[in-house]
Amino acid sequence: MVPARPVLPLLPHPDNQAPPRPPHSLPLPPPPPGYTRTLHASPAAYPRTLRGATGNLSRSSHPFRKHPEASVVGESKDQRKARLNGEAEACVRLRHGAEYWTLDEAQASGEPGLWVAVERWKRDKPAGAEQGGVTLVMRNACGMAADHWQPMLHDLMACGPARVQFGTGTPLEDAKPVVIDDIWFLDDPHHHSSLDLNAGRLGAVHSWTDTGREVINFVEHVLPAVLEAEQAEKEAQVPETPWGLSWAPSRTTRPTPVIGVGHSYGGNGVVQAAHARPDLFAGIFLVEPMCIFVNTNTLQLGWPLTNAALRRRDTWPSRAAAAAANRSNPMFGRWNPAVFDLWVSHSLVPVDPSEPEGAVTLATPTWAEAATFSDPNALPRGWDKLAELDMPVGFVQAGEADMWTAGEKTVNEMVFRTPGARNERIMEASHLVVQERPAELAEAFARFLATLKAGWFSKD
Repeated sequence: MVPARPVLPLLPHPDNQAPPRPPHSLPLPPPPPGYTRTLHASPAAYPRTLRGATGNLSRSSHPFRKHPEASVVGESKDQRKARLNGEAEACVRLRHGAEYWTLDEAQASGEPGLWVAVERWKRDKPAGAEQGGVTLVMRNACGMAADHWQPMLHDLMACGPARVQFGTGTPLEDAKPVVIDDIWFLDDPHHHSSLDLNAGRLGAVHSWTDTGREVINFVEHVLPAVLEAEQAEKEAQVPETPWGLSWAPSRTTRPTPVIGVGHSYGGNGVVQAAHARPDLFAGIFLVEPMCIFVNTNTLQLGWPLTNAALRRRDTWPSRAAAAAANRSNPMFGRWNPAVFDLWVSHSLVPVDPSEPEGAVTLATPTWAEAATFSDPNALPRGWDKLAELDMPVGFVQAGEADMWTAGEKTVNEMVFRTPGARNERIMEASHLVVQERPAELAEAFARFLATLKAGWFSKD
């Protein structure tokens, strides 16, 4: 157990004007029939938990490099290894030295507000809470993109009603269809298209407490503002929700019941949000959540996830070259083709925006992924909070219990830490279940939703 820390309260976002819409290199695949896609900039949780969480960094920055402007072209294998080890150590030391500040200190700092890139799938004919409609809030794994959930959700819409209970296989009597009114895909400020929104505003440290606060901020302060604005727009016959979403103080208006859905790092964020504000969620669905008990003395032991992020190749001469090079990569070789195509089309961005057909780089840069991974207490805090959740919780775990979830013994303990939680396993998958097995995951999620609606999470 790690020492508990109060969650910093949320304040109104200081900016009224959203940043410009970032360009997309290729068109996104269409949403499922009956849904309309829109893209938005949402106010991020404000203020941030750590001093130094905002700064002057952008996608092309190298905050952990001794000589950020020095070229690494032509360096030897040993030189590259030494450089990356030094960057990883600098990243971890910076995070370990980061200070938590009080609300008064945060307010006095005048730090800028950050933004979150959001994609929405809105049902054209929503059912509403009375007819069983639900809202999904989707959180992605570290280094991945929120749109990687989309193939799974397409499969969910096509797989039909579940006939057995999640986690037991017991027949589900009188199963009623679950109507998904709204789906929101949230990318962290340090991830994917959010890097474009926050260019020149990012810091080099990150707390996973803010990953949870991000979910709370969106469900508590942004979603109600969207609903109220849409009602006013409907009465005024205004056609659509604007690009820039608004932040509003707490309202009585609520969306249809919210289900938090998180993978890996995103699962930890959903757990932290649900622990702090259980009133906001009807249930949570966790895919390989990084809520594990580990030794946090990372300065002595090294932090393998930080190192792995910084070692990742991040630039290719073209989008086609990146696709060709990574199809043979063992990690990408396991991915579902639809997810891999999304990675090629939207997880890579031009190095030079004026040359869209030229060299491409990762939309989530390696330094941002490394900074995210370097929170020393994030994993055990998620572990601790699981035991205190009081709501329906479903786990989906991979067949391979590897370094991401600290092995078989830890996984077997984790999925039973929450009273009344249920779990299933996709044996053919590794930690990246969302990317590898969207169809099987969709079937599990359909069982979870049907079991939740039938009320079986509250029964023996």
